[in-house]
Amino acid sequence: MNSSKMNLDRFCYFFCLASLPIIFLPSEYLYLGIVWGVTCGLWGFIRQDKAYIGLGIAIIAVYIQIFLAFQTANSVQVRKSNEEIYVSRILKQQDYQTAIITHQDGKKSYAKWQTKEPLVLGGVYQARLIIRPISSRLNLGNFDKQRWYFSLGIQQVVTIKQAEKIRVEQTFRDYWLDNVKGQLSSAKMQGILLAISFGERAWLDAQHWRTFQQTGTAHLIAISGLHIALVMGFGFFLTRAIYWLGLRVGVLQAVRSSYYIAILIGVFFAFIYSFLAGFSAPTVRALVAIIFVVVWRYYRRHYTPWQYWWRCVSLLILLNPLSLISDSFWLSILAVLGLIIWYQFFPLQSWWWVAYDKIKLPILRWIIALFHLQIGILLVFTPIQIFFFQGVSATAFLANILTVPIYSFLIMPIMLFSLVTDNLLHSWVIADSLISWNMQILEGLSFAWQDLSYQQQWFIFSIDMALLFALFGVQNFLQKWLWMSPLVAVSLSSLWFIPAIVSPFPKVKWINFDVGQGLAMALIYKEDHQSKAIVYDTGAKWRGGSMAKLEMLPYFIRNGIDVEAIFISHQDNDHAGGVNDLMEHYPNAKLIVSDEYPDFRQNLDYCLADKQWQFGNIEFKAIYPTRIVQRAKNQDSCVLMVNVGSEKILLTGDIGIQQERLFSSQLEQATFLQVGHHGSKTNTSNTLLAKIKPQFAFISAGRWNSWGLPNKQVVRRLIDQDVTIFNTAKEGMSSVSFYENKYRINTARNEWSPWYQEYLGTP
Repeated sequence: MNSSKMNLDRFCYFFCLASLPIIFLPSEYLYLGIVWGVTCGLWGFIRQDKAYIGLGIAIIAVYIQIFLAFQTANSVQVRKSNEEIYVSRILKQQDYQTAIITHQDGKKSYAKWQTKEPLVLGGVYQARLIIRPISSRLNLGNFDKQRWYFSLGIQQVVTIKQAEKIRVEQTFRDYWLDNVKGQLSSAKMQGILLAISFGERAWLDAQHWRTFQQTGTAHLIAISGLHIALVMGFGFFLTRAIYWLGLRVGVLQAVRSSYYIAILIGVFFAFIYSFLAGFSAPTVRALVAIIFVVVWRYYRRHYTPWQYWWRCVSLLILLNPLSLISDSFWLSILAVLGLIIWYQFFPLQSWWWVAYDKIKLPILRWIIALFHLQIGILLVFTPIQIFFFQGVSATAFLANILTVPIYSFLIMPIMLFSLVTDNLLHSWVIADSLISWNMQILEGLSFAWQDLSYQQQWFIFSIDMALLFALFGVQNFLQKWLWMSPLVAVSLSSLWFIPAIVSPFPKVKWINFDVGQGLAMALIYKEDHQSKAIVYDTGAKWRGGSMAKLEMLPYFIRNGIDVEAIFISHQDNDHAGGVNDLMEHYPNAKLIVSDEYPDFRQNLDYCLADKQWQFGNIEFKAIYPTRIVQRAKNQDSCVLMVNVGSEKILLTGDIGIQQERLFSSQLEQATFLQVGHHGSKTNTSNTLLAKIKPQFAFISAGRWNSWGLPNKQVVRRLIDQDVTIFNTAKEGMSSVSFYENKYRINTARNEWSPWYQEYLGTP
């Protein structure tokens, strides 16, 4: 056989490898994927190898789909429309309402439902829409909503403030959901039951969701491969039990193909459950994988688990290339990969100290197998969990040991029985009681969640790899592997310090967070090998959340940063909203304000003209105000001149032109300017610009904010002074790194950003 010929295994390897650049390519370079596909096709044509031609076609098809998705989203213009829409999925149905809607031309939109008209699944509405291109905040390492939009096939964002329901076009699934929702109206755990029955998390209580997340059991209420496999197994064993009983009582005769009939019925159960879940992406992936394996087993094609994995992954990418930018896709395939690795290299039979083959009691064998599985999930899946969730639960192992059997063998069967029998014997009450009891257990274990810094994540990964080395050595009597495990831990841990040696940490890093229409900044420095931050403003807050909690805290925790002090320019919500969340996490931080601040007495200081502070190698001097007021407004903003070596930064909050004229004469030249009041025309006067002569101006504003900021006059003033402008609405998070004799400006959104993070549409 010619080794250069393309076989199915190589086809899958090359196809997956060729598809991976979709994750990081900018839109201008997506054509490279098509070029690569054409090259493969031409090579196959020259070699008369149909497999290479097929590979080329598959690669071209994938990149064309990505290119069309980008072009469709990028071509959306801001406009108003009055049209008929269909609510295909409800995302949020509590504090605020969001949904995915389908337009008459087939486009999918993310809808912000801001009308009093009730939001009904399957509802057809005549609605007045404000249509905008896909857009979101972008802070490095934080949740990327634009990527999430694309992964769901959403092409635009709409705001709906007026809508009138015309009719309801409910599918059988929608009707079933409404019926069950009515049956569960008095159930305490309605949200959880709807989540595991229909994959609908719109009614899930926020506290319950946090409990699942903090105990590492969130996978139980997100319908995925585990649920589909359980339902298929339930259908299979139910069929086999009925068949066995039929043989016993003489109703049925022996049939040679009874095994395959049971499998088909199991697949049918899985299909129905996927239908109930709205054929969401995770359920479709699981269903495709199951059908794929069943078909090949039927035709007696014997593949290794690795071959099945590569073939399924290739097929899933080919069917939906946007899966590559979906976290749920990677969690699914990596979870399966982890199980393959665990059962191939760490099978229970090789654990000689357990003597599994000698155990005769079935229940004991099952318990030991469950522990073996959970140990595998702990050791193999922990690095994956840390990568995606930036944290770990110390009680996850115990929580899963206790909860997985309850859901798998009690709650899921009762749930299926309730769905099929329309709540016969009031079985939903039993399921609700079981979940309530289980939630009490989980709430008792939810205290142990720990957010991790990058350094802590790498340390845990190193220990995890060392434990796997040690376990492999013990089970296979390989002393060399056992003694190598500490070396593995030390070697991997030491790799953490290589980037710091190659690219030293700057003396100071000034970060302008993207917090929409608000302001949140931090100056980061190192002192005694500890990264510390001085915060200037904290962004807005709302009921149940804040920009500090969403955007600032995750960044500080991941980078191991301790907040030393917090300056609040004034008391407007978009500047001071997140201060409570920051102070709760960093109670020893000094709070510096320009008004009488009643909420904090300990470690409180005031921003008054000529007052100075020194934090590490950063000097702060207060320029304004000259007196403390009861409640600081725009005109009372704390204005600071920040010295970082030879460079100066002027922070102005929302100070107005009138106040600028009072203190401008005291100012020195500053390289960097935080543009006051998000670029309002009442700020950033020519007087101020002429005095400080900035080279770079940073504007913190939300795209499409209600005030149309930054004002065109302000932008013109800055351009006329040859000032380079950075706007969070366009560039996302921006940072300035200060070194000994230079500085470097970086933005989260730039010419090398992946296509799904780019600034879409106009303006």
